[in-house]
Amino acid sequence: MNSYITAPVFNPILLDLPGPLAISWYGTMYLCGFLFAWFFVKAHIRKQKIIMTNDEFSNILSLIFVGVLAGGRLGFCLFVQPAYYLRHPLEILAVWDGGMYFFGGLFAAMFLPWLYTRKTELNYLDVADLIIIPAPMALGFGRWGNFINGEFWGKPSHAPWAMVFDTVPLSDRFDAAQGWVAEWAAGIGMKIPASGLVNLPRHPVQLYELVLEGIILFFILLLFRNIGKPKPRGSVLCLFLLGYGLMRFWMEFYRNPVSHSALIPGSRWFTISMLFTIPMILAGAAGLFMSFKRRVPNEMYGNPDAKKH
Repeated sequence: MNSYITAPVFNPILLDLPGPLAISWYGTMYLCGFLFAWFFVKAHIRKQKIIMTNDEFSNILSLIFVGVLAGGRLGFCLFVQPAYYLRHPLEILAVWDGGMYFFGGLFAAMFLPWLYTRKTELNYLDVADLIIIPAPMALGFGRWGNFINGEFWGKPSHAPWAMVFDTVPLSDRFDAAQGWVAEWAAGIGMKIPASGLVNLPRHPVQLYELVLEGIILFFILLLFRNIGKPKPRGSVLCLFLLGYGLMRFWMEFYRNPVSHSALIPGSRWFTISMLFTIPMILAGAAGLFMSFKRRVPNEMYGNPDAKKH
C-alpha cells in the first residue's frame, strides 16, 4: 500500500489563448494579490483613516505592479537561470512562461514608489507602513500559484504530508542504485521506474510559505499596527523586512536549492536567497530599533480633512 501523497496536477493555463494572450493560473494569482492590496488600502481611503488620495494610491500601486513584474522577471533571469537567458535573451520578455524572483521584485517595487513620493507631499515611510501590510497576502497568492505550477518544491521528506511532484525533472530525482533511495522507495510502496530515477516525496514548501510568509505574517503586521499605541514611522515596514527575512531564511532549509536558487559556491546548504535575506534581517532589526528610539509619528493617519479625497 502506498504511504505517500501525490501532489494534485493542475493545468497551469486557466484560459488557453494564442501565445502571450494565454491566461495562466500563476498570472491570475498575481492579479489576486494586487486586488487584495487594492481593496485593503481603498478601504482605508474610503473610511478616511488615512491621508492619501485615490489618484496617489493608483499611481503608487501602478508603480508597484511594474516593479514586481520587471524586477521579479529580471531577478529570475539573473539569479535563477542566468546561463539559459544569456543564450536566449529574447525569452526574458516571455513573462507568460512564468519565472519570477521575489527579491528582484521587492527591490523594484520599493524603489519606484520612493521616486514617486519624492515629487509629492507624501512621506515614503508613511506610505510603506500602510501598503506593506497586505503584501504578505499578495505573496501568499503567488505561492499558491507556485503550487499549481508544481514548481519550487522542497527537499525529500519523510513527513506524513510530504508530496510527490510529477513536475520534478529527471535531473532532480534520485538514483535507486543508492541504497538509501531504494530502501526509502520500498518503505513507502513506491515502484522504481525503468530509468532507475526515483521521485521521492518532498516538502510542499509552497504551502509552508503561503501560510508562514503569507497569512501569518499578514496578521502579525496587522495586529502590530492596530494594537496598542500608534506605531512610529517606518516600524511596520521594518517589521516586515525582519519577519520575512527570518521566515524565508528558515524556509530555505526545506527548499530544493536546484529548483529555485543556486547554492553559494563551496557551500552545501547556503543559497543565494539566504544571502539576500541577511541584509533584510539586519535592516529590519536596525530600522525597528531606530524607529522606536526616534518615535516620529506616522502622518498618514493624521487629519483626513487635510486633503481632498
